[in-house]
Amino acid sequence: MSACTSKQTCDLICFNGRIHTIDDNDRVAEAFAVREGRFVAIGDNTTILSGWSAAEMVDLGKRNVFPGFIDAHAHLFGLGEEEITLQLIGSSSIDDVRERLRNHLTAQQGGTWIRGRGWDQNDWDEKLFPRKEDLDAIILSRPVVLSRIDGHAVWVNSRALELSGITDETPDPEGGRILRDENGEATGILLDNAIELVRRHIPPATVPEILAAYHSAIARCLALGITGMHDMGMHARGIEAIRTMIAQDEFPFHLVAYIDDENPETWESLLHHGRQVIGNSQLILAGLKLYADGALGSRGAWLLGEYADDPGNHGIAIVDEEVITHEAARAVGAGLQVCVHAIGDAAVRRALNAYETALTMHPPSPYPLRIEHAQVISIEDIPRFASLGVVPSMQPTHCTSDMTWAEARLGARRVQIAYPWNTLISGGAYIPGGSDFPVERPDPLAGIYAAAFRMDAEGRPSSQAHIDSFFQTDQTVADLPARWENGWFADQCMSRADAIRAFTLWAARAAGMENERGSIEAGKWADFVILSRDLTTVAREDFLASRVLATYVAGNAVYRHDE
Repeated sequence: MSACTSKQTCDLICFNGRIHTIDDNDRVAEAFAVREGRFVAIGDNTTILSGWSAAEMVDLGKRNVFPGFIDAHAHLFGLGEEEITLQLIGSSSIDDVRERLRNHLTAQQGGTWIRGRGWDQNDWDEKLFPRKEDLDAIILSRPVVLSRIDGHAVWVNSRALELSGITDETPDPEGGRILRDENGEATGILLDNAIELVRRHIPPATVPEILAAYHSAIARCLALGITGMHDMGMHARGIEAIRTMIAQDEFPFHLVAYIDDENPETWESLLHHGRQVIGNSQLILAGLKLYADGALGSRGAWLLGEYADDPGNHGIAIVDEEVITHEAARAVGAGLQVCVHAIGDAAVRRALNAYETALTMHPPSPYPLRIEHAQVISIEDIPRFASLGVVPSMQPTHCTSDMTWAEARLGARRVQIAYPWNTLISGGAYIPGGSDFPVERPDPLAGIYAAAFRMDAEGRPSSQAHIDSFFQTDQTVADLPARWENGWFADQCMSRADAIRAFTLWAARAAGMENERGSIEAGKWADFVILSRDLTTVAREDFLASRVLATYVAGNAVYRHDE
């Protein structure tokens, strides 16, 4: 045997780091080699440096490396669209929204329809839905459509109602609601399917606007360490735009797309052709998105019991069980997925029932059926996720955003089983983590933090400091430490390891991609992120100060921080 062994060649070697592989053993390595966009070897410095040579060598300087983060539920175009619409996130009152609208009108003179997104009446001192008159006082000549933060309610002015043909006599559409006052007058708030009565009149985005939105959104994602995502509700025009970007080598990203149910022709075409992989696995057309109910914040989530703060209201049921069963059976037969938006326990049960029936019609598929959000689940339905192999796709920051008012909606007993992460995991399910951006901010570190600690950025709730007005609950401050010490219902926290896995390996598995990405292992795409801190050990108080120093997709550096 020769004393000299020639080295294998590759494109990139990263060494001298703490590489958190997130493999089945949670192995921490020192170095890895990348060839043709994929990891080819992972190990200690000596093994990699003695066995491989590369034109590009990166000394990690003991920094921490994790697999590229995957957001398992988000809306890429919606994030990019923030550049051209009125932003209302964080608005503190109706007057604040009105002032932002005035400023927007001054800056944006052209166009007809005025669109915005991000208001949340739960953040205002007066937690009531606004009215059309609040917008009419600012502008009556142009239609105004302002989406609530969750996208399941819109606030419009009288001109928008007029152009949409909505009067006080217009009946509620199936799966939607036109809110009316005690006199039967439409207030200017539309819920769920009623939104379509207005949306169909808004001119669609132009091709340049669509492309600009996607370029902007991808840049923001890469800066946050997001190397891929699952897009919940894509349209044919968006798919075509991304195909164009891939062809022009302008899409350094991995996207799994689920077709919006408003696009039946696109869905029928996908059923005919089956799962499609486009480019270097940059775009995967994977399945269908359906809506079983609305959102909890706008009281549209469909509950088995009535809302604690709105007696008689159970929310809105949007899609029939038979429809879910039919589409899920067709999807499984074609090697595709169905993802059902279901927030309330009644909607979750309907989706589970439909899936159970559909799964008797076909053998198991490597691509699981999913329930998106699954925020409120009846106790008896929780074990059904693991037994059926249905994936609860959940967004941890929804919990920490909603926790200040969730008990007001659900009541003291039912709220205790809301966002039941630990119970689901203990029962054998796994939870892919998402943000639902632009509903929440597109930051996986914030999602991991929320999953692991069930606190907001200020460390609330804890036993040290509370004010009566922070939580909308009938409990006194003296009761809080026993119930919410070290996090809001902290017994449902994920472990740190699981919280990280939710935004890496589990997110990949939810799309049937666990053999392609989600961990740092030989043969997988070399998507990884270099961080300033070790997410597995950093103190909670310092967790959100962690920074993304660099992001790599398929072995190429696509973002570098100034540091």
